[in-house]
Amino acid sequence: MLGKLLKYEIPALGRKLMPLYVGWCATAVLLGLAVGPVSSKSEFMVVVAGLMYTAAATAVLVMAVVMIIQRYSHSLLGDEAYFYQVLPVTASEHIASKGITALVWVLLSGVAMLITGLIIAIFSGVLFGADIQWAEIFRALAAFRAKEWLSVIEFIILSALSITKSVLGIYAAITIGHQVEKHTTLASIGAYIGVLVFESIVGRIIIGIFPDMFRNIDSMWELNGVFFCAMIVTVLIGAVYFFTCRYFMENRLNLN
Repeated sequence: MLGKLLKYEIPALGRKLMPLYVGWCATAVLLGLAVGPVSSKSEFMVVVAGLMYTAAATAVLVMAVVMIIQRYSHSLLGDEAYFYQVLPVTASEHIASKGITALVWVLLSGVAMLITGLIIAIFSGVLFGADIQWAEIFRALAAFRAKEWLSVIEFIILSALSITKSVLGIYAAITIGHQVEKHTTLASIGAYIGVLVFESIVGRIIIGIFPDMFRNIDSMWELNGVFFCAMIVTVLIGAVYFFTCRYFMENRLNLN
């Protein structure tokens, strides 16, 4: 059933975000042309194109976060929740579908950022300029050993886990905030502050138990160990948020 939920959730969010991505890429083209190596280049046009690109990037990132929050709040805790509650789907599947969908579109937003950067580089002539030594870059990548590639892979996995943990933390705060009949938004903000305090305390405890782990990193293998430990801690914190959401949805659901 989780797969069926994802088939609905991912496109539903994409229909709202994809037009923003297209507009973002269009502003990247304008910025690339504005800063390109042409004699008629105008500083005014560079500034205008830069502002348009910045505005589009901000709009995409802000709207992605807002829509991710709204999809969870409205469909599971708001008016739409009455429809979702009659589906033969468990609370865990609902939460997982929202979390996975959020992760997918956050990662796609990151990919879109890279694409817009590539577009700017192409249209400005920087990408194929003589100043970039592509042979040296590829030679350096080819020289990576197993432990370097392991660090890269662990960093990517840790980034994905951190995004998921952060999203689940927001969901937990929203769910707790909805236990208050009035001023749910204010209560959710307060709950999210509690989430940040909780993570800060956990971080201090870990540093207190392993004071030398993050200070004396003398080899790539030690860095790999730090990444691995960080992944475990991130998964555990994310699990706390996940089960918090599930508990309230199964036992103390308060629809507003």
